Amino acid sequence: MRQRLPGLTLLLVLTCLTGCARGPEVKGILLTAGDWDMPPAYHGNPWAPGGVGVARSYVYDPLFDYVPQSQQLLPRLGSRFEESPDGRRLTVHLQSNARWHDGQPFSARDVEATFQVGFLKGLEIWHYLDRVEVADDRTVVFHWKLLSSTNRLLALTEPIVSAEHLVRPSLTAIRRLEHGAGRRDLKEEAARRELLFAERPPLPIGTGPFRLTKVTSSDMVLERFAGYHGADQVHLKGVRIARWGRNEVVWSYLYAGQLDAISPACPYDVAQEILRRNPALHVRTPSDMNEMGLVINCRQTPLSDLKFRKVLAYALDRDSIRRLACAPGDTSPGFSLGLVPSLTDQWLGPNFVQQLQRYPFQPDRARQLLEHQPQRPLEIMAPAGFTDLALLAEAAASQLSQFGIPCNVRLVQGDLYATLMQQGQFDLAAVFGAQMGRTVHPSTSMGRFFSPDAQLQKASGLPLDAQAQQWVQQLRLERDPARAQRLVRQLARRHNDTVSFLPCFEKRLMIFVQEGPRVVGWPAADSPQWSAAPLGVENLYCSMIVRGQLRPAP
Repeated sequence: MRQRLPGLTLLLVLTCLTGCARGPEVKGILLTAGDWDMPPAYHGNPWAPGGVGVARSYVYDPLFDYVPQSQQLLPRLGSRFEESPDGRRLTVHLQSNARWHDGQPFSARDVEATFQVGFLKGLEIWHYLDRVEVADDRTVVFHWKLLSSTNRLLALTEPIVSAEHLVRPSLTAIRRLEHGAGRRDLKEEAARRELLFAERPPLPIGTGPFRLTKVTSSDMVLERFAGYHGADQVHLKGVRIARWGRNEVVWSYLYAGQLDAISPACPYDVAQEILRRNPALHVRTPSDMNEMGLVINCRQTPLSDLKFRKVLAYALDRDSIRRLACAPGDTSPGFSLGLVPSLTDQWLGPNFVQQLQRYPFQPDRARQLLEHQPQRPLEIMAPAGFTDLALLAEAAASQLSQFGIPCNVRLVQGDLYATLMQQGQFDLAAVFGAQMGRTVHPSTSMGRFFSPDAQLQKASGLPLDAQAQQWVQQLRLERDPARAQRLVRQLARRHNDTVSFLPCFEKRLMIFVQEGPRVVGWPAADSPQWSAAPLGVENLYCSMIVRGQLRPAP
C-alpha cells in the first residue's frame, strides 16, 4: 500500500470510478451514501440481523436529539420531560400529532413496545431500567432500579422503532418476562425472540420524516412523509442513498459532485484533490470521540514483556502516523488513558496527567531499552476496507521496520478480523481504542479495556483486573462529579501503566457537505451541532432536516 497517491494516479482512479457516480440534479433531494443488505435479503424489521440499514436514521425518530457540546436535548417525538426529585422517575410528554407511516397514531404504548422488545435484544438501558409505565396516551414514565448519570440520555435518544399495533402478537409473551429479576426460562425466551425476529416486512414502518419507498442493490429512495408531526419544518422532498461499497467509490461520488453529505475515511491527498476539483464542497471536522491506535497481544514474547511494549511506545512517531492516516485528527500526547485526549482535562483535571509516565517519540530511549530484549518479526493486523486503520498500520509498520524491528501488515476481512482479535491470533492490531459512546461518558470507554467481555480486554490477553472492573461498575452508577473523577483517575492510571494499547490520534471526522446544487443551509464549521456527529452522522443530517435548516437550493 502506498502512503501517498501521486497526482496523476489519483486523477486516473477518480476519473475511472466517476462513471458509476451519476445522480439526479433534483433540487431538494439529499444525496448521500450508506450500507444495507442487498435484496432479497433486505427487510424492514429493525431488530433482526440485516434489517433497515442506513435508512434507520431517516425512518425512525428518537424522543429527543442530543447535542453534546451544548448539552441540549431537542424535541422529536418527545415534547418535554421532567425528572422526580429523587431521580427515580423520568416522565416524558409526547407530541400530540405524530403518526406511523401506515397512518396509525403514535402513542406512549409504542415507546413501551420499543423498550420491551429492546429488553430481548439486550439494550444497555435495561441494566438500570426497572420498567416503562404508560401513564396515558401522551405520557410515558421510565422507572429506574439503578441511578446513573447516563440514564436520561439512554432513554431519550433511543430510536422508537416498534409500533405496538405491529408487534402486538408477540408483546403478551414478552411482557411475561420478569425484567432484571428472578430466573428466566432461557429456552422459552429464545423461542419468543425467534418468533418476534422472524417478522420480515418488506420495508420499515416508522414515524420519521421520510418513508422508504424503494430498495435495490445500488440505491435507496426515501420520500417525505406528508403525515410527519413536524412536516411544516421539513423542506426537503426526499433522500436518495447510494450504496457505499468501498471508500474509493465514495471518493469518486464526491469528485463528481454527486453527494451532498458524506463522511468517508479519506487520505489527505485524496481530500485535497476532491476539494480542488469541486469548490462547492466544504469539510467539517468535529471530533469522532474515538482514539485510534494499536492494541498489543500481550500473551507471547516479546510482547508479553512490559519493557518491550515500552520500546514500541517510544519508537512510534504518532504525529507522522496521524498526518498520513487522519490529517485533521489530533495527535495523541503519549499517554494511554482510556479517554479521548479532548476530554482529558474535563474528566481528569488539568494537571493529573503530569503524574503519569509519558511515552513520547524518543527513538534513542527505545534503543536503550531494546538492548538484550528478545526480538522477532512482528505483524500488524488491520481490517480491510477501513482506510484510516489500514494507513495507520502501514505507517506504524514502516516506522518499526526502519527502527530495526521487522514489521509487516496483514489486511483481514471484518468478521475474521474480529475473531482473530478475540482469539489472540495476532501481534498488534490497528483498532479504535477509547470510544466515548452515545452518552459521551468515560464508563463506556473504560469498559472497552477492563470489562470481562470487552473486545480490547480479550485482545490484549492481560489477566482480568477485578479491581478495575469494580471501578468501571461504580463509575457507571456514580452521579457525584468529584467521586466520578476519582474513579476515572484510578482507571486512567491503571490503563496507562499496562502499555497494552498504543494510542496514535484522536480521530476527527471529515464530513464533506455540498452547498447546492440540490440542498443548502449547512451550519457553519463552529456550530455546536457538529458535535453530535459521533452519535451518527445520518442522525445529524436528519436532525438538521427536521429543524428546517436544510432547504432546496434556489
